[in-house]
Amino acid sequence: MSAVSDSVHRAIATVLASWSWPYAVGVLMISWLSYAVVYELLLSPLAKYPGPRLWALSYIPSQLSLMRGHHHLKMLALHDRYGPIVRTGPNALSFNTPEGFKDIYGFRPGVPQFPKDPKTYGSSLMPTRDAVGGFLDNESHSRQRRLLAHGFSDRAIREQEARICSFIDLFISRLRDLAHQGKDIDIKAWLEFAAFDITGDLMFAETFDCLQDSQLHPWIEFIFNSIMGSTILSAIRHFPVLAMLQEACTPAWFRRQIMQNFELSAEKAERRMALGADRVDFMSAMIKNGLEDDSPHTQEEKRVMRMSRHEVHANSTFIILAGSETTATAMSGCIYYLCTNRSALDRLCQTVREAFQMDADITSAICASLPYVDAVIDEGLRMYSPMAAHLPRVVPRGGATVAGQFLPENTDVHVPHYASYMSDANFFRAKEFLPERWLGTDPQFEGDRRDTLQPFSMGARNCLGKSLAYLEMRLTLAKLVYRFDIELCPASERWNDQHTYFIWHKPSLMVRLTDRLAV
Repeated sequence: MSAVSDSVHRAIATVLASWSWPYAVGVLMISWLSYAVVYELLLSPLAKYPGPRLWALSYIPSQLSLMRGHHHLKMLALHDRYGPIVRTGPNALSFNTPEGFKDIYGFRPGVPQFPKDPKTYGSSLMPTRDAVGGFLDNESHSRQRRLLAHGFSDRAIREQEARICSFIDLFISRLRDLAHQGKDIDIKAWLEFAAFDITGDLMFAETFDCLQDSQLHPWIEFIFNSIMGSTILSAIRHFPVLAMLQEACTPAWFRRQIMQNFELSAEKAERRMALGADRVDFMSAMIKNGLEDDSPHTQEEKRVMRMSRHEVHANSTFIILAGSETTATAMSGCIYYLCTNRSALDRLCQTVREAFQMDADITSAICASLPYVDAVIDEGLRMYSPMAAHLPRVVPRGGATVAGQFLPENTDVHVPHYASYMSDANFFRAKEFLPERWLGTDPQFEGDRRDTLQPFSMGARNCLGKSLAYLEMRLTLAKLVYRFDIELCPASERWNDQHTYFIWHKPSLMVRLTDRLAV
């Protein structure tokens, strides 16, 4: 037996010795690729899940789709073809069901939280990685969230309503001036102006003067551009060799611009902190409830109770974007789809105009008591969710069950918002804007899986700003349709045909406004 083994070894050695190095490397590469193909398609724990074979073999197809800006459409097409669970990478699964949302993002007793995927959220180039929405570890996130939650409570938001109303009234006033001039109006831009001015005031006690200057602050413009840049960084991090080179591959001007804008945010935050905690806003909540100072603290006190100045600066940048862009996006979508569904717009106008005798009577509390107002907002969030893409998570240690399927630890999992909300498996006539589906009175929508809609996510990492967003959206929408008749301009008829780079790449939304109260 030993002689046979020696003969085999000598034969193999003779063959290998006769090969040139390039030939040997080529054979090894082909062998490795063959093994990888066989493993991913037949032997992997995820091999049983349906999906495109190329996507199962490599992250290249999915990341190209993301960088090209049509990932939301591709995911919808994949789920329509393959069903509620789709394999979207060698180690990735996508779910488009309420069960997927609850199991991946929700809280389940005895089941650890699913941590954020470091490939998407872990870039060292983004300063907001130290903000509440950027931390990968749950402990740091929970510490910051506890400190920030005071400023985002329902009570705190209600106390801000008068201040928020003053900006919305200025927004209406500027639109009235333009309407009287007979101009077509880019309502998307003006919604962004209002949202950023509101959030700037609540964060820094100073606005960006967007409404006054009729343009976005340059700092905000760069934030939008950096989002597109982060899409590329996320794609790079899916490939280990490229991930190691990401800093070297990132243009120096881009890194420099990131730091300059972070420094501007830090300066604004420092000016606000110098004012103290008497003014009630987001910053006062941080100052009162956990800003780290120079007095001695134990490590336990720092771990549980404190937020460093750097973290305050990071959260300032994060909150400005998260609290502004998303609200403006949701409102833009609402207005577009209202304009394309005349019966829904007419019903909303009638609802609001019958409920209020004058503009000054409009309050968020009364708007919240009007079911059709919230139905329009919820349907807008379904058709045009600010987060069109997905929020990747990783199955925790020991594995976990998602939508009835036990998955091994470290599996990448997510629920794509757009693909879930536009799926006929979840909503009747899913591609149509029908606010009536949220009223619970029409039997044709009884089969809707309404708990699929999670635009603010869910669980321990759900959006802190949900109450603020609804207050802004109710007031803005009600005041807008109370004052104006709205008509979509022909140039924006296909406005919803957009690319996404984590957020929507929105073109101008041109409308004509008629001031129905003009004297």
